[in-house]
Amino acid sequence: MNKVITAFITLIISLLLSNCSSKIKVEEQVLNQNWLIASSKDLKEDAKMISSESINLDKWTKASVPTTVLGALVEAGVYKDPFMGNNLEKIPRKPFENTWWFRNSFDMDGFDEAKENLSLLIDGVNYRANFWLNGKQIASKDTVFGAFRQFELNITNAAKNGKNILLVEVFPPKVRDFYMGFVDWAPTPPDHYMGIYREIRLKRSGKISINASFVAPDVDTKDLTKATLIITTELTNHHNETKTVEIIGQIEEIKFSKKVTIAPHQKIEIKFSPSEFKQLNIKNPRLWWSNGLGKPNLYTLNLEVRENDISQDRQATKFGIRKIETYLNAKNVRGYKLNGREVLIKSAGWVDDLFLRYMPEKDAAQIRYVKEMNLNSLRFEGIWGNNQHIYDLCDENGILLMIGWSCQWEWPDYLGQELKIKPGDENLPINVGVDLYAVKLTPSEETLLSDYFRDQVKWLRNHPSIFTWAGGSDAMPKPSLEKRYLETLQKYDPTRPFLTSSGEFESTLTGKSGMKMNGPYEYVPPVYWYEDKKLGGAYGFNSETGPGPQIPPIEGIKKMIPTAELWPPENKTWNYHSGRKDFNTMGIYLKALNTKYGTPKDLEDLAFKAQLMNYEAIRPMFEAHVINRPTSTGVVQWMLNSPWPEFYWQLYDYYLMPTGAYYGTKKAANPINIIYNYFDNSVHLSNDTREKLKHFKAEIKLLDQNSTVVFEKTTNIDLAENATKEWLKLPQLKDKNQVYFLDLKLKNTSGTIIADNFYWLSTQTDKLDWSKYFWFYTPQKQYADFTPLNHLPTTKIKAEKSIISSENEYEITLKLSNFSEKMTFFIETELANSSTDTAILPVFWSDNYVSLLPHESKILTVKCFKKDAGNKEPIIRIRGYNLSEKMKL
Repeated sequence: MNKVITAFITLIISLLLSNCSSKIKVEEQVLNQNWLIASSKDLKEDAKMISSESINLDKWTKASVPTTVLGALVEAGVYKDPFMGNNLEKIPRKPFENTWWFRNSFDMDGFDEAKENLSLLIDGVNYRANFWLNGKQIASKDTVFGAFRQFELNITNAAKNGKNILLVEVFPPKVRDFYMGFVDWAPTPPDHYMGIYREIRLKRSGKISINASFVAPDVDTKDLTKATLIITTELTNHHNETKTVEIIGQIEEIKFSKKVTIAPHQKIEIKFSPSEFKQLNIKNPRLWWSNGLGKPNLYTLNLEVRENDISQDRQATKFGIRKIETYLNAKNVRGYKLNGREVLIKSAGWVDDLFLRYMPEKDAAQIRYVKEMNLNSLRFEGIWGNNQHIYDLCDENGILLMIGWSCQWEWPDYLGQELKIKPGDENLPINVGVDLYAVKLTPSEETLLSDYFRDQVKWLRNHPSIFTWAGGSDAMPKPSLEKRYLETLQKYDPTRPFLTSSGEFESTLTGKSGMKMNGPYEYVPPVYWYEDKKLGGAYGFNSETGPGPQIPPIEGIKKMIPTAELWPPENKTWNYHSGRKDFNTMGIYLKALNTKYGTPKDLEDLAFKAQLMNYEAIRPMFEAHVINRPTSTGVVQWMLNSPWPEFYWQLYDYYLMPTGAYYGTKKAANPINIIYNYFDNSVHLSNDTREKLKHFKAEIKLLDQNSTVVFEKTTNIDLAENATKEWLKLPQLKDKNQVYFLDLKLKNTSGTIIADNFYWLSTQTDKLDWSKYFWFYTPQKQYADFTPLNHLPTTKIKAEKSIISSENEYEITLKLSNFSEKMTFFIETELANSSTDTAILPVFWSDNYVSLLPHESKILTVKCFKKDAGNKEPIIRIRGYNLSEKMKL
C-alpha cells in the first residue's frame, strides 16, 4: 500500500514539474534605463573587453534611452545650460565626429533557448550601428543603418540565462545621409542627432511568435451604425519543424480563433475577415471622433498564439473604429472626411526636443494644450516621436495627424551639400524653387526612403489619429518612388489616403495634391487672411502658414537671453534665438509692433505688447479659415511648438509658457463661434459641431475709446451643424486716429455664454503692399494705429479667487469685476508659485488676456499640477493694459 501511495505521489510531482517546465515566459521589455555612453576616442578596449562584467566607469557617462549623444551629455551636466545665449554654438563639434559606445545589461532569468525565442527590436538609431551581445557581434553597420529603418534581430543563440551585456557602437551621419533635422526652425546641434533616439526593446516568447498585428476598420457612413474589421498579424515559426498552432483573438466580448499550420522558420500573414468571421461585423460601434466632433473612442485587440494549449506569444493592440476619406472639390482643393463628415483641419506643426530626449510629461502637457486650444490636428513634418507615446496621446485626445517626410531631404544644404541658387531665384515660390534645386535621388537612396516608409507605416498604422501619409513636404516624390509608397500602403495600410506632397504639385500617378504652401511665415496683419486670394489667404488647404514670430512673456525671454543682452532686442543673441536663413531677425515683426502699438520703453513693456500683437495676429488666421469653409478645408499654423527656446513660430514657448497667440488660437478655434471679418467688416456665426444650434442669441456692442456704446444689437439665431452664416455688417468707424472696441457674444437658450470675442479696431487700418512680393510674406504700406491704447483712462478691478484641491491638481476660480465707467483692456493673468513667485508651467487657463466692459464681470478657471506648484496653493498675478496697478492674490 505504501509503495502505491509513494508511486502516486511521485507521478503527481512529475506531472506538476512537467507542467511548470512547459510554461513559457512571454514579455516585452524596454531598455530605457541604466545605459552608459562613452566616446570611442576615450576607450582603448575592443568590443569584447567592453562587454565584460567589469569595466572602468571613469570614462563612461550615465544615460537613458531614447537620446542623442549630446542630449545624454547635457542631462549628465557635461555641457551646462546649452539653451542660454549662444552656449549651443560654443559646444565643440570634434567630439562627435567619431563613434560612441552605448552599453546596457539586462537579465533573462530562466531563459531556455530550446523552448524560447528572444528578439532585439531596434526602433531608431541615427545613423549606423554595430551591435554586440555578450561579446558576440549580432549586427553590423553595413545592415543596421538609416535613421528611419527599424530592425528585428533574433538573439536567441547569443543570449543566456541570467545577466546579459548589450553593446552598441553608434556612427554619426555623414553628408547626404538621410536623417532627422529642424531645417530653418533651429540650429543644428554639433552631434547631428547621433544616438539611439527611439526605443530598444526585448521581445521574449515561445518558438512561435506574433508581430505587427493590424486592425483595418471600415464604417458605413450612411448612418454610422455598422462597421467591419479586418485583422492581420504576422506569425513566425522559429522551430526546426512544422507546427500547428491556434491563434485566438478577443475584442471586448467578441471572440474568434483559427488553427494554422506553419513550416519551419516560416513567416506568414494570418487574416481574420468579416466574411469568414461574422462577429467582425460590428453593430453600433463606438466611433473615434476628432476633438470637437465627439469622443475619441478606443478598443483593444488581444491576440494569443497557443501550441498544445501552451501560450507561445501574446500581443495587445489599441485601435479606433473610424473611416478617413479624401476628396478634391470643384477648385481642385483637397479636403478630408471623418466618418462621412467633412472636417475643417485646424492644425499646427509639431516638433520634438532639439536633443530628441524622451519627455513624456511634457508631451502629455502639450497635447492637452492642443486639445484645450480647440485644435483638432497636428502636422508632423518628419515622423516625430521617441516611441508610440505621442501617437497614443493623440489617439486618446482626438487629435488628427498628418504624418510625412520633412523638407530636410529635399534641399541639398540640409543634407550638408552646397545649395547654389542663381541670382534672381532667391524669391521663387517654394514649389517652383524646389523643382530647380531639389535633391535628386539615386536608385539606392530611393530604395532607402521606400524602406523608411514601409517601416514607419507598419510601426504606426494602428493609430486612428493618423489621417494621411505625406510623401513629400516642399517637393513630391518622383513617380518611381511614389509608386513604391503606394504599393506599401496597398499592402500594409489601405485605410488611409496617400498625399503626394504638402505643397502644390500634380502627380502622374495620384493627380493634384490639392494643397498649397505659399506662406506667409512672417508677420502679416489680420486683414491679410481675408483679403488675399492668391497666396496664403483663407482658401484651400494651407499646409503651413502663420504670422511669424511669437515673443513669449518676459520670464521666457529671460530663460534664453543673458541679462546683459536683454535690451535692446535687435542684437546677435536675440537673432540667434530666431529662425535660420530668412528668419534670423525679428525686424519685420518689431517694426510692425513699434508702429502699431508704440515703441516699447523697456523689456517688460515689449513682452506685454508682444502678447497683444501675438493675439491680434493669430486669431484672424484661424477665424478666416473657419468662416470661409468649405472654400477653406484646412490650415496648419507654422508652428505649434519650438524644439528649443526661441522667438519664432510657437503658440507657447519651449518651457510651456502660453503666448498671446495660444489664447488667440483657443478663441478662434472654438467649435461654436462668433467672428469679425477684418476685410469687409462683417460679423459671422459658425457651428463646427454635429448638433444644430436652436434659439441662440447673438449680441454685439461697439464702443469708442471713451467706452461709450455707439452700436448694439441682439438677434435670435438658428444654425445648422457644420455651417456658417453672415449676421451683419459693422457700421463705419468714424474720425481719425480713433480706436473702437467690438464685443461679440453668443448665448444659448438659458443665457449662458457659449462663445465670445473681443476686438480692438482702428480707424487707420492696415494696408498691404500687393505691388511687392516676397516668398515668405507680403509687406505693408500702412499700419493700423493703436497708439491711443497707451492713453486709455486707468481703471481698477476687483479680483476674487477660490481654490479646489484634488489628488494631483489645483483648480482655481478667478472672478474679475469692473465697477468703473471705463473699459479695462487686455488683462493678463499668470499663475505663480507662492514661494518663488515664478510662473507655474504647464498651466491650463479657460481664457486669458480678457477685457472687461464697464460694470462687467468674467469668471476664469485655471488648473495646474500640484507638484509644479511645489504642493502649495498658487498665487495669481494680474496686470492690464490700463489697470492702475498690478495685482497679486
